[in-house]
Amino acid sequence: MASIQTTAEPLSVTEQQIALALRYKHGEQTVMLASQKPDTLLSAAIDRGFIDTEGYITRKGRALIARYSFI
Repeated sequence: MASIQTTAEPLSVTEQQIALALRYKHGEQTVMLASQKPDTLLSAAIDRGFIDTEGYITRKGRALIARYSFI
């Protein structure tokens, strides 16, 4: 799988938006984002440590999903 490059963290993306996007994980914890701002969400999630640079959800990402799963 190719490495993903990130840019500066978008300030408009909230943790809740990232958590909702991370719920669309596919296969072995890789993320398949919807077409709505995928690059912005992906960059923010990687910059904040919720997804690694190969697209896998990190432990921090799984904790974020759990935190927002009841909202």
